[in-house]
Amino acid sequence: MRKTLFCSAALAALVLPATAHAQSTGTVDAETDIVVSGQRSTGVNGIQTPDSPKAKAVLTQELIERRTPGQTILDTINLVPGVNFTNSDPYGGSGGQLRIRGFDGNRISLTFDGIPLNDSGNYAIYSNQQLDPELIEQVNVNFGATDVDSPTASASGGTVNYRSVMPKDKLGATMAYSHGTNDMNRFFAKLDTGVFTSFGTKAWISASEQRYDQFRGSGEINKQQYNAKIYQPIGSKGDFIAFGANYNQNRNSSYSNPTLANIRTTLGTAVVPTTGITSDTPYTLDLSNSQYDTVFDDKTNAYLYDSTCSLPSASGGAGSQSDKTACSNVASTAINPSNTGNFRVNSRYTLTDKLIFTFDGAYSFTRANGGGSAVLAESDANATNAAGTAAATSVYTYQLQRLGAGVASTVDINGDGDTLDYVRVYLPSNTRTQRFTAIAGLRYDLDADNTVRFAYTWDRARHRQTGEASLLDAAGNPYSVFSALDGEGEGAVLDAAGNVVNKRNHLSYAILHQVSGEYRGSYFDDALKLAVGLRAPFFRRNLTNYCYTIPGNSSDGYCTSQTAAQVAANATTAAYGAPYKNRIKSYNAVLPNVGATYSFTPNASIFASYAKGFSAPRTDNLYAFDDVTIAPVAEVKPEKTDSFDLGLRYSSRLIQAQLAGWYIHYDNRIISMLTTLEGGGTLTTDRNVGTVKSKGVDASLGITPIRNISLYGFVSYIDAKLQDNAVDPTTGAITAATAGKFVVETPKWQYGGRVQASFDPVSIGAQVKHVGQRYVTDVNDLIAAGYTTVDLDARFDLAFAGLDKTFFQLNVSNLFNERYFGNLSTGTTAASTTRYTFGAPRTFIGSVHFEF
Repeated sequence: MRKTLFCSAALAALVLPATAHAQSTGTVDAETDIVVSGQRSTGVNGIQTPDSPKAKAVLTQELIERRTPGQTILDTINLVPGVNFTNSDPYGGSGGQLRIRGFDGNRISLTFDGIPLNDSGNYAIYSNQQLDPELIEQVNVNFGATDVDSPTASASGGTVNYRSVMPKDKLGATMAYSHGTNDMNRFFAKLDTGVFTSFGTKAWISASEQRYDQFRGSGEINKQQYNAKIYQPIGSKGDFIAFGANYNQNRNSSYSNPTLANIRTTLGTAVVPTTGITSDTPYTLDLSNSQYDTVFDDKTNAYLYDSTCSLPSASGGAGSQSDKTACSNVASTAINPSNTGNFRVNSRYTLTDKLIFTFDGAYSFTRANGGGSAVLAESDANATNAAGTAAATSVYTYQLQRLGAGVASTVDINGDGDTLDYVRVYLPSNTRTQRFTAIAGLRYDLDADNTVRFAYTWDRARHRQTGEASLLDAAGNPYSVFSALDGEGEGAVLDAAGNVVNKRNHLSYAILHQVSGEYRGSYFDDALKLAVGLRAPFFRRNLTNYCYTIPGNSSDGYCTSQTAAQVAANATTAAYGAPYKNRIKSYNAVLPNVGATYSFTPNASIFASYAKGFSAPRTDNLYAFDDVTIAPVAEVKPEKTDSFDLGLRYSSRLIQAQLAGWYIHYDNRIISMLTTLEGGGTLTTDRNVGTVKSKGVDASLGITPIRNISLYGFVSYIDAKLQDNAVDPTTGAITAATAGKFVVETPKWQYGGRVQASFDPVSIGAQVKHVGQRYVTDVNDLIAAGYTTVDLDARFDLAFAGLDKTFFQLNVSNLFNERYFGNLSTGTTAASTTRYTFGAPRTFIGSVHFEF
């Protein structure tokens, strides 16, 4: 019979790490079944497969601390079957791409202490903004299912959840310094207060900074992070309240990645052909080492950013000046700054012997952009060529040329005394988000073997998107990385009415109300465990566009202080979507999930689960307008999934094994594609491409043959294919022949493993992963070749010298210097612009870790 035990907060802190402890407090509480006999939790190399009714994997600090210091937690879960994360650099500060069972990061829910981290506009995951790995107690991956109280708008592909470490009972400190290839320097420090009140209060505070050069091209990556957590136990039944805070600042230069055309220019058409690339005869980008190195080192193509530049407009003086070709490809504006943070509360309260209340809440914020520059014309005459049509070379004509805003037709942007110039300005797409989240839950124990719980989840994100223009200095550097955000910053570009020139101006509210319930029961002396849940999310999108919308443009607006009459009189084309407020879109769903596990021996069990998933259309894409109807383009339907898992588990002190087969039926898959509009022009829009059917097998095996050696291996096979062609919703014409095609960026085969040997004071670990070939286009006419990487870690522990928890550590990533392309920017066909990110070369990192 199951007996749930909460004897004290200290005991809870000891036993909770053995469970899937990374979701909301309510889910953690529901999943914490502690057997009084003290059954030992099994795991190999910090990798666990909990005996859960849902398909799930758990990684603990034991593995996390062996990885590259400062590395994103999403890189660590690469050892989980079915997961593929590609990093943009060896240290994790430049972001990366996540795939789980063929679903990209925008379709996977990421939470931190139960709080959502996905972008509220496009649902993206920003891997370089995650918590310092030293502060992560554990991370778990749910495949194809989400917890019933998760505050997510997009979890059709499952969830990744991680939770911060508990404060320690004793006063102590941790300090670490790392130095690595590309002049990487990282400092980390954490102070634990220990219990400092008679009520058991304890806390920690931490800070870290990392700085390094790009491994290719010009630029520097800088990351600072500050964290704190305070924990207050309440009573003797495991109740508590915990407050946490996180602030992360990234200042990143972006890597410039080649297109297929860039690679063809460097290597020639004999290597990368221009013809004959079709779905029947796809081209595989599989370069030899020398070919790869040639592309990697090539400095003649535009995809390698210039390290410096000089703007002719900075010289001043009367006369026509042109910035059209100056500083168009410079590292100083190819940046990705971000400031993010949150304040969190997690709590648990025992109301009666059978009734428990939990509450999680958070406020989070984001300020970020992706850099970029553009050329503005100081007059309408300059913005057209001799034929009277729009000038080339990226001059903003429709929305930005009329800086006079109906008052005057010209503005002296660069202050040189004339209005004859083309002026290059810093023009990023700024995003600011303020988000409030609350999850309240009640759990009622019917008896020792049966529990029900109910939860209400509320999530409200204010998503502000603007595109302010500001001047560059003589060397092409912006005065502020956030440009003239909120009218702030030096060099704001103003129109004649005194308004900051803007290329977009959106205000969105992404709101979620969700009710959910779950039953958990144990039968036949705990042999059978059952979980049945139902969640009902209600999504609302309040949309305000303060700009006239440009025909055939999916993001930029005609942001001006002109009146509607002035816009109509001055517009070079008559079709403009007018500004609007409080356009509302609503989505809702009823999402059941059920899971069961049956132990037919003390060590072996079978598990099965079903879950229905849901992804609402992305808020950002609801602003696209058609140039004929002057109304939003045909909107896509929400994505829905039916996910099934069936598997076997075996767990003992020697062996931990799992074999699982899965199937996902996926309706209304959304892809983005370039569409020709009825009135002329093109527009990048989202389209439903019907059904996707995915199936696969995941297997893992962990063995500890002797006390000092542990082995872990995994393999996963995925078959994910689109069932329908993409069609024009208006005409029904096929726009992309996607029926029967494999899902992009998804490797059919992945396999690898880890071995670790510990003979005090030395321990050595090595891990390997093979990623199979991946399609780069929706019609499968381009393929990126597979690759295999090996990482090494070695540690020398100084405990023998009386320095407990102090060690030197060496990490080597990509030990054998494998040449490969990691992140992929995909397209519809080979004619699309697809980009390839260079995998980081062999990298060495040495660290010293001191703790007392």
